[in-house]
Amino acid sequence: MRKPQSYLALCLDPVHVGTGGYRLGRVDMSIVREPATGIPKIPGTSMAGAVRAYAELAKEEDADLPEIDTVFGNTKAQGMLRFYDVEIVLFPVSSGLGTIWVSTAERLETWLMNGHDSEGDLVLPKEPPLENKVVAVKGITGEKVIQMGWLLVESEDISQPGVKISLPKSLAFVKRLVMVSDKLFYHLVNDHLEVRTSVKINDATGAAETGGLFTYEAIPRGTILGFEVAIDSRRGNGGVNENKLEKLLEKAFAGLKVLGIGGMGTRGFGRIEILKTGAVDGGEQG
Repeated sequence: MRKPQSYLALCLDPVHVGTGGYRLGRVDMSIVREPATGIPKIPGTSMAGAVRAYAELAKEEDADLPEIDTVFGNTKAQGMLRFYDVEIVLFPVSSGLGTIWVSTAERLETWLMNGHDSEGDLVLPKEPPLENKVVAVKGITGEKVIQMGWLLVESEDISQPGVKISLPKSLAFVKRLVMVSDKLFYHLVNDHLEVRTSVKINDATGAAETGGLFTYEAIPRGTILGFEVAIDSRRGNGGVNENKLEKLLEKAFAGLKVLGIGGMGTRGFGRIEILKTGAVDGGEQG
């Protein structure tokens, strides 16, 4: 069985994958979060469901593509593909310098580090920054204090260089990048999610319902996401051509850019664009 294939994706719109129903908190309709860290994510099941729907549309246009049930499974049998949860890799925060993308050492190394440390063009510090400080990785020099949203955070230099990373060409728009601690990343992400207010409309009258005002949050436009898809060749009776399978996924991913994922689609939410694919280190395994 092959190692998972890794993908990076750009949020073209805010993305809302809700927890279902209303909850007490700062917003009425919150988004899904990782239980252990509290960081927003998109469940693998949500990604798999959206990709399958767009794959079905692609199959209708091209009968030569693999059978959908073989690839994605059905109620009787599992499919060949396994989608893992989608996590935030780079998160955009406004500042006086322009947009700054923030991340952590683990996220940068997991998604952006090359197979060999010597092949990167950006250097990460050997040790992660202190909880209340940031390390400028790209595009920020000579700043002792960096404004990020409502925070003023002290910036420290890289005293001991560590691993190197590379931003793919598709991320050329990321002009400023800083690394923060896991604790600060949690606060920056959750305090800078997009929050909107809307109102329920009465279908009969076309007017707003009394008491129908509600708020909801979303992962903001410009966020870079990362996820993996594993292919289990033992399923599907071994009869699915690999090139055709990749073509099916490519066409399905195109649907994410046009029709999106998650809720609030009628309010302009949900579009994401797949930016990069690449095999995770490891190659083949038995």
